[in-house]
Amino acid sequence: MPQSMVFRRRMLLVLPLAAALAGLSAYGLTREYTPEPVPVSAPAEPSAKYAARIVDGRVAIYRAGARFPMEVTGIEVSSLPRADREALAVGIDLADEEAIAHLLEDYS
Repeated sequence: MPQSMVFRRRMLLVLPLAAALAGLSAYGLTREYTPEPVPVSAPAEPSAKYAARIVDGRVAIYRAGARFPMEVTGIEVSSLPRADREALAVGIDLADEEAIAHLLEDYS
């Protein structure tokens, strides 16, 4: 058999094998870098029934979603530490009446 025929036969055998290996490598690479799906759960029900905010320089307690405070305390926000003033400016969520009592006790 001439030399060129032997070379062609070998190439016909090697090329499909090389293509198969390349395909498997590509599959492995994409499989390796594909992130696993993260299960999504239903959003939790809001646990905050109340919120503490600032009204006229004082600590005020709101019912969740209310436009007007249910109580404006006599606690001056200016007397509180900076971190507490910043938290009140955004609003502090409170789960129940006990949380309100603890917050007001801490600020008194």
